[in-house]
Amino acid sequence: MNDFGFDSFSPDYGFGGLSLDNTQSLGPYIPDAQECLSCGICVGSCPTYRIRPEENYGPRGRIRLLEKVVRRGEPLDANEQTALAACTQCQTCETLCPSKMAFSELYRQALEGDHFKPTRSLLVSWVLALAMGGEKTRQRLNRSIRIYQHSGLSRLLALLARLPLLKGIQPLLAILPVPHSPQPVAGFTQAQAEQPLGEVSVFTGCIANLFDTATHNATIKLLSRIGYDVTVVENQACCGAAYAHNGEMSAAKSCLKQNLSAFANSNAVIYNSSGCGAYLNDYSELIAGEDKKPDELPPFLDVLDYLEQNDGFHELQFKPLPKQVVVHEPCSQRNALKNQTLVYRLLEKIPGLRIEPLANNQVCCGAGGTKMVTQPELANPMRDEKVAALSSSGADILITTNLTCALHLNSGARNTSFSGRVMHPIQLLAEQLID
Repeated sequence: MNDFGFDSFSPDYGFGGLSLDNTQSLGPYIPDAQECLSCGICVGSCPTYRIRPEENYGPRGRIRLLEKVVRRGEPLDANEQTALAACTQCQTCETLCPSKMAFSELYRQALEGDHFKPTRSLLVSWVLALAMGGEKTRQRLNRSIRIYQHSGLSRLLALLARLPLLKGIQPLLAILPVPHSPQPVAGFTQAQAEQPLGEVSVFTGCIANLFDTATHNATIKLLSRIGYDVTVVENQACCGAAYAHNGEMSAAKSCLKQNLSAFANSNAVIYNSSGCGAYLNDYSELIAGEDKKPDELPPFLDVLDYLEQNDGFHELQFKPLPKQVVVHEPCSQRNALKNQTLVYRLLEKIPGLRIEPLANNQVCCGAGGTKMVTQPELANPMRDEKVAALSSSGADILITTNLTCALHLNSGARNTSFSGRVMHPIQLLAEQLID
């Protein structure tokens, strides 16, 4: 057993026939089999391996599957496809790896090839259709959710949850905010400062445009207060992550092109979801071979970082709040954006607030974009570990910067002793802002 409590190597998994020589390729680095076999530092922090301790459900097995697909161009069998597709893409293994293997880049290359395509279920199709739905789609869906929550249908469906069709959509219904109360988001908000600083655009995304309008409005409030005209441009789309994670790379690039067109005249594009931000920051790599160059992209900036670097934000005053918050650090923020300390520094602006990290923040909560609805058998146990830590923390508020993580954690917290709120740090800052 290694320091993480897992066997350093499963004897049932064979490395026979694999080349141990990485010098034959100048592509993304893949540690050879002997390196992975003798190290294993990534194993204990892999969320899927913790739930299902089989080699192909951990980083070492998956890196061998990626080598098979990307380097040798060989197809995966059904079990291998399922194991590789189960990855939440948290990037913890890549962050921990002493050899600095390029897991996320290899995974992207595998998706762009012909030998690895995650199975697209009906549920995934619904989620992706939702992601690209326009304003009319959102309006219809908002009405449907309100009817569902207020008519008693939720209780009826809970009783009928064992029926095959309803059992399949239950994970999607479970993550709906309760109550669902979206707010209108203005297309333009004028700067509220005596000396305007310019204009910025806000990236609203797809799912967040339905379920996190409060954070969008909080973002607009703070940006306008420190001196910016704020625009929510029309025709912006999903960042593309929802498609990419499900192997729909052509659709993901269509989202990219639509967003580049929508934000073509923007000086700065501010995002507030770390999951979207991680993918938006990959645009410069994803446009390789397209008709644009990286230096032609608008800057995509994290609202937390943007506020911290602005002198006007540090002049704002906030009402005291004598409560305890615990901070969940999403994998997209820890391992992709690598700016998880920003949350703590900004929340310290609120007098009286007690701030602590959620236990085991280095381990993924299991949301994984759409994984929380497509593989609840893996995602829910991961979530429940986080919820147990939350319940024992005594916190009044759980803070997270990733909407899908928030939806996932909130769905698990409803039936526990935790009776507080799950919210974005920007929302809490906006609520405590002194007018």
